[in-house]
Amino acid sequence: MEFSVRALDPETRDVQEHRVEAADLDGARRLLRERGWVVLSARGARMRWAWPGRTGDAAPGRRAFPMFCRELRTLIQAGMTVVEAVDTLSARERQLGRHSGLASALRGRLEQGQALSVAMAGLPGAPPVLVAAIRSGERTSNLREALDDYLRFNVLVEQLRAKVISSAIYPAIVMTLGIAISLFLLIVVLPNFSRMYQNLRGVASGGTAAMIALSQWVSDHRGWTFAMLGGLLAVTGWWAASGGARRFAIALARRIPWLWARFEDFQLAMMYQALALLLRGGYAMTEALTVAGQSALSTQLRAGLARVLGRIEQGGLVSQALHEAGLADEVGRRLMAAAERNGEFHVAAAVVSQMHAERFEIFVERMTRVVEPLLLMVVAVGVGGIVVMMYLPVFDMATGVR
Repeated sequence: MEFSVRALDPETRDVQEHRVEAADLDGARRLLRERGWVVLSARGARMRWAWPGRTGDAAPGRRAFPMFCRELRTLIQAGMTVVEAVDTLSARERQLGRHSGLASALRGRLEQGQALSVAMAGLPGAPPVLVAAIRSGERTSNLREALDDYLRFNVLVEQLRAKVISSAIYPAIVMTLGIAISLFLLIVVLPNFSRMYQNLRGVASGGTAAMIALSQWVSDHRGWTFAMLGGLLAVTGWWAASGGARRFAIALARRIPWLWARFEDFQLAMMYQALALLLRGGYAMTEALTVAGQSALSTQLRAGLARVLGRIEQGGLVSQALHEAGLADEVGRRLMAAAERNGEFHVAAAVVSQMHAERFEIFVERMTRVVEPLLLMVVAVGVGGIVVMMYLPVFDMATGVR
């Protein structure tokens, strides 16, 4: 297999991208390490397509920050200073024609004398948890460990998101296949069948007549039919990209108590993991709660964190404040109460985060096992209904022949 590996030349301190033939990713990394290169990242090679005139200067996306952190951590571990590492990554971006990439933007701010955390905070879309982690690394002079903490946090978030996405792929394929088969029957099969039936038996009646009429309309207006389907797909894509689908899902989940409880598990898993990261980095509980509130998914969680923060500032216990705001169940409350005695808040927060993450993963797996057969049943009933409506007159004609 062919892999694309980004690596640093220790002598020239130049970052280059190599295409390596190897059995797996570990083999590709090992091959370049044997040549003396410092491997930054490795992935399966793929074809890259670009529109003419495209320069790749788009604003950094959500996935750009974790990739940048991984490469920055590797360069720092190789002995570079922060400025040297960012300058090296910026040079690589310029070689690729991305003159306004993430590293290039940071390099300009660092040259103005800004700290890395301040420079990162000024970038559009920078995760507040990442900025806080870098700031904690600057406080303790251990930026590499702070980047490691953020990457562990990002891994948890991506795993939970991947669970949701992977569980939605199969139902989407089933629904698409069902719609495609139904359209084929309506556009190709039923019009020919209706003409044959009219020649033999005259006009159909009942459900068969309605199905034939629908088939005739779809066949006569194929352009409109495909245009409507294309428009529906485009609107659905825009709705999902603009965040409307997420807001609708949140509103729907809020109306179903057991579904809302699982959605809260997803949010609380990320919130407690962010708290664990920040508390481990030396933040006070009030500062950690403030940053976690900036990263909250829903307004309810943000409001709950604000109540917890106010209660703590008035002298209340952390465990009690979280429990009263509905952000900790009895197990979570007792874990945080134990942390109040031993001071290991980051350990307790990490345990609570893992507990909520496991609950959410179990929920997604169970829902997948239930939804998949239900969707198969719906598609089978839809397609089977069309086939049955088409074959009922055939049985009628066979009876008439006898």
